Amino acid sequence: MNRRNVMKTRFAFYILAATILGAIFGHFFPEIGKDIKILGDAFIRLLKMIVIPVIVTTLLVGIAGIGDIKRMGRIGVKTVIWFEFITTLILFIGLAIANLVQPGKGLDLSNLPQADISNISANTSKVLDGSTLLLNIIPTNIIDVMAKNDLLAVIFFCIMFGIALVKLGNEAKPFVSIIEIASKASFQLVNMVMLAAPIGVFALMSATIGTYGIGLIIPLLKLIGTAYLGLAVVVFGLFTVIAFLLRVPLREIYKMVWDLMIVGASTGSTETVVPQLMQRLEKYGVPKYITSFVIPAGMPLNSDGTTLYLTIAGPFIAQAFGIDMTWSQQLMMVLFFIVTSKGVAAVPSSSMVILLATITAVGLPPEGVALIIGIDRIIDMARTAVNVFGHVFSCIAVAKWEGVFRKEPHPVEEQVAG
Repeated sequence: MNRRNVMKTRFAFYILAATILGAIFGHFFPEIGKDIKILGDAFIRLLKMIVIPVIVTTLLVGIAGIGDIKRMGRIGVKTVIWFEFITTLILFIGLAIANLVQPGKGLDLSNLPQADISNISANTSKVLDGSTLLLNIIPTNIIDVMAKNDLLAVIFFCIMFGIALVKLGNEAKPFVSIIEIASKASFQLVNMVMLAAPIGVFALMSATIGTYGIGLIIPLLKLIGTAYLGLAVVVFGLFTVIAFLLRVPLREIYKMVWDLMIVGASTGSTETVVPQLMQRLEKYGVPKYITSFVIPAGMPLNSDGTTLYLTIAGPFIAQAFGIDMTWSQQLMMVLFFIVTSKGVAAVPSSSMVILLATITAVGLPPEGVALIIGIDRIIDMARTAVNVFGHVFSCIAVAKWEGVFRKEPHPVEEQVAG
């Protein structure tokens, strides 16, 4: 094992150890666990600080690197088609598992505390209002949407600005060179921030367990187990089939990103591993202009783990409250999830916002969301890891579809450790 792989393994171990130790500390010292939440919040703020610089610079460099507007449009269409296909497929997998296992059946609701969902409720209107959602993709003030981490609006601006750069041709080269330097600097900034990851992860897990208690997990073990089962089906079932169809060894993919999945899971954020993921995919044979477009676009549009969890959590709430959903109601719920799961990545607790908006629309009690907020962090770890894995296959699928996988020269930057 070379030095780089040793560092990758060591960093992944540090993150995993911080997660476990944080849970233990929060259990035995709940008040202190709540108090040190500020360290976790500070780490999350650092992560959010670097998301926009990474996305903007990589997108602009990627679009300028394509150099052909028609080709860029073709890549964009193929990316969206893949996102919609895989999202819909995973939604139905989650629905099937929820109906088979029935994690909410026979649950004693009296044993479960209800969390405050007022902050989540405040954001549901923007999810259900489709016309407003479409309009909000077009920013009126690019600085404002960057400040709000509104990824879809930022991506839309970058695409339009990137097209303008392509039209300028050679005149744009000096500016693109500056953006490339900014992109490399953003990647270095990620490395600096990630040095604080073990501390941030420890504090976040301590605060979660200190606030809700390990005792909350026991009544909801069936939901947690069902969610993990569904995510395992996606990773070891669906992605195995996709790897076979794409003719890429699944073992190679696991080997390439296993440590990034641990980091993503422990931090609860895909953004923490985006730069490393791009670099490794470039080394694996996906051109930079593909990764620079597909991964940023996939962050708000293609979260495979989150998508799976939504169609497990929805039926769980119905089963917990003794509500028999007809197949037509469940189909309507899936259609709502297809729409509502787009464009709310910048909203805090976005998966809970999507869930609350959708179950309210199909007539399920919103109190159900309040019952499961306490364990969301535990499930979020696994679904974030699956989100990372899904980005890998999205990039490879689009590159294969374009016929450029391992066929075009691509720059390989030094792969970061961890």
